[in-house]
Amino acid sequence: MVMVHKFQERVKTNDTLVGQIVADYIPVYTNIGKINESERVLILIDEAHRTQGSDLGNNVFEAFPNSTKIAFTGTPLITDRHKKKTEHRFGGYIDKYKLKDAVDDGATLQILYEGKTSDDAVRDKSKLEDKFEDLVREHTDEEKALIKKKYGTYTDILEAESRIQAIAKDMVDHYVAHILPSGFKAQVVASTVLAAVRYKRAIAQAINDRITQESSAPTPDNELLKQLKFLKVETVVSSQGTNEDAIITEARKSSMSNKAVEHFKEKFDYTMDGGGNYTKPLSGIAFLVVCDMLLTGFDAPIEQIMYLDKKMKEHNLLQAIARVNRTRKGKYRGYVVDYIGNTNNLQEALNIYSKDDIADVLESFKNITSEIPILDQRYKRLVQLFKEEGVEKIEDYVHQKIKDPKQTYDILERCIEIAADTKFRADFEVYFKNFMESMDIVLPLPATEPYKIPSKQFAFILFKIKQRYKDSTINIEGIGEKIKRLVNEHLVNLGINPKIPPVELFSENFETEVNKNISKKAIASEMEHAIRKHIKVSFNDDPSLYKKLYEKLEAILKQHKDDWDKLVDGLKMLRDDAKEGRQKTEDGVSEVEAPFFDLMMDIAFGKNEVEKTKRDKCKKVNAEIIENLESNIGIINFWDKEHEIEKIKGEMSDTILFSGIPELIAASELICTEIMALAKRRHNQIIGGKHE
Repeated sequence: MVMVHKFQERVKTNDTLVGQIVADYIPVYTNIGKINESERVLILIDEAHRTQGSDLGNNVFEAFPNSTKIAFTGTPLITDRHKKKTEHRFGGYIDKYKLKDAVDDGATLQILYEGKTSDDAVRDKSKLEDKFEDLVREHTDEEKALIKKKYGTYTDILEAESRIQAIAKDMVDHYVAHILPSGFKAQVVASTVLAAVRYKRAIAQAINDRITQESSAPTPDNELLKQLKFLKVETVVSSQGTNEDAIITEARKSSMSNKAVEHFKEKFDYTMDGGGNYTKPLSGIAFLVVCDMLLTGFDAPIEQIMYLDKKMKEHNLLQAIARVNRTRKGKYRGYVVDYIGNTNNLQEALNIYSKDDIADVLESFKNITSEIPILDQRYKRLVQLFKEEGVEKIEDYVHQKIKDPKQTYDILERCIEIAADTKFRADFEVYFKNFMESMDIVLPLPATEPYKIPSKQFAFILFKIKQRYKDSTINIEGIGEKIKRLVNEHLVNLGINPKIPPVELFSENFETEVNKNISKKAIASEMEHAIRKHIKVSFNDDPSLYKKLYEKLEAILKQHKDDWDKLVDGLKMLRDDAKEGRQKTEDGVSEVEAPFFDLMMDIAFGKNEVEKTKRDKCKKVNAEIIENLESNIGIINFWDKEHEIEKIKGEMSDTILFSGIPELIAASELICTEIMALAKRRHNQIIGGKHE
């Protein structure tokens, strides 16, 4: 296997020596010739839309005339404008993997494209004249004529510092509102190298101005201020030769010394050392400004947005904006904000695809407003979920239209009750996260206003369900940071800290928290599920004990069904029993041995009575097993040594076999397996330590 890179030697020139070069340098050309005429040569060609019709591509075809060539490209040349179409060069398609396929597979993200053309973007002569007049208003007519003659070009307008400063401010405001809360970063594409360097300065200044603005607010947002002060800007541009402007040289050196590309790819790291200094300050590089570099092949999943201020066409435009579609946890869409009017160019670029494919491509590039109907659809699906369970007034509830406190409480309680069904809980969590994902994408656009209060109310319902059923699997970690902050602030204002888990059964505050429920039915429900969780979590520590507690719980629920006062009293007594745990053991069984003895007897005899002689023999078998465990499991990393575990299980099986007790022998394999599992859980008690 051989890898071939496309290189071409070029004559280095100096503009001041052009005449000398013309006189002294005469190029000599040769054909590459045939290298291998075998049909067994396979050539794989990447980026097959580039240079394949020029000498570089021709050389490959000439050197290996009978080879099989397979080409890969994301942007084939297929329109009438292209004289050398990709399919004519390489033949028909073997396979197509479209942008929509990649989005559907989760390999890439959908891109939201927002046209935000600035008033300063000049696209025709009349606008150029208007812009020119704005920039030279203070000069005399004679001076204007001279300036216009020398500098009155489209490029100069795009490089104008006043224009760049205005757009930079808008970029920073947009970034702070949409991207920073989720911890992602931005790439800025400028029209020229000089414009890129000026953008670096302008963005840095816009960040400082925003810091000043936030600091002077009546109640400053300290978290936002910390984030803003951490942000940095770098410019990655190519060298402009010996006549390079000093500000460009300075920007390039800063980028290289700070390893801008490397640190741009890192997540923001606010960790501080003992002296109060950030350990990774360069992870704060949030804006990477470029002109031509890093627009193709640059892979940085942390980049969520590209701010475009450069006219781009066809493959270059499509490949550039694809920088933001890489997947990363918490990243639901990529964003492109266009300040120069590439919208028409995007449509033109899509013409490189067939008519059948354009619709698929457009699915991957959508305007941000296209998310609003999706947001509404997801909201309605949430509402429908509750209506299907009989909560007809759920929409009035989440919009806070119900004024009767009792009716409000009853609806909330009904929402919590139907969540006893684990499938409903799972569906609610999935639908809620989908709804919140759309909210995170569209925020802070005004279109989210009708959904803000419902998002908070649905979050409150989900929290109360988690609290009632002690369901630690429910969380909102999967939703974006913007909407999570909105929800958490709402819960905190209600006196609920979403970071604190539900109050556990034996907490000092358990009864206080439970009694906050207005109805006895709600109190009983919360106590029941707290006991259930305790049994579930602790069951493997003492299976026989918690099996009995479970049976008591079911008996109490059956005995006092719908009698909420008696049910609450019965559950309080059961809570006390659970809190006491094992209080005594029967004669001949130590405290350490008791959980193992009960387990062995449950497996071998179930609920059948065991006469005293046989029971005493079982106690001796159990004591011998525990003694053997005490002697062996204390070695270092015992539970990682499979051969040692199997050795103990073999000895345990022999002990049971030699006991001559038929019931134990019949269940020997299960007894050995379960006792070893329990021994691992109660390792510290067995060797005389404390259970962790």
